[in-house]
Amino acid sequence: ENPMGMSRFGPERFPEQYPATTTEWAEPLPSDDATAALIRPFLKNTNLETRGLQLVYDANRDGWDAFSFHAAVDKKGPSVVLCTSRMGIVCGGYNPKGWVGYGEARGSIAAFLFKVGEEYALAPGAPGVKLRKVGGPGLAQMDMPESGPSFGADSLVIPLGGDNPKLARSKLGSYYERFPDGVNSVFGKDANVQLRDLKVYQGVYEEGEFIPFTDAEPFALY
Repeated sequence: ENPMGMSRFGPERFPEQYPATTTEWAEPLPSDDATAALIRPFLKNTNLETRGLQLVYDANRDGWDAFSFHAAVDKKGPSVVLCTSRMGIVCGGYNPKGWVGYGEARGSIAAFLFKVGEEYALAPGAPGVKLRKVGGPGLAQMDMPESGPSFGADSLVIPLGGDNPKLARSKLGSYYERFPDGVNSVFGKDANVQLRDLKVYQGVYEEGEFIPFTDAEPFALY
């Protein structure tokens, strides 16, 4: 039974009002290229689960700097960050609220980090592992116009600074889960790494279609 029609407000209707699932995986779409198919399983129960994905920012193509990053990604809705370290670790995060470049903290309990590879999976056949937002929705993404993506203040931060543009750092625990074995960096034993690749994927929308989260959130609770 669903008293007073409360089923209308459950995770099936509004999945991003709940923490990310770590045990279910989305199916690839016919439109997915190889990279989108790599990302797709992690998007179960998100606003991008069944939406086509497009590459909007590629640091090697567009520039390893914050200006180029925000010029490509701002005001385009939910987004997936995918990066590869020079040692070959592939990881990233889902930013449900996207970026607008106004210098605010954007909160979402549905945000998560992920690491690709069956060797990191917690169950046979899983494509990798997901690390959920902890401590409530606040500071899921630090949206600063002078910086690249920042999941929490320290969980996965890619400043895109002029003096060291390919630096990425990670310290888990305060904003996103640690790994089950206690490892507190998405890069394993390393807190700081150099990247060889950084990309952002966003949803494909029809002309005139509503794109969520394309403005500031003045009344959000952070």
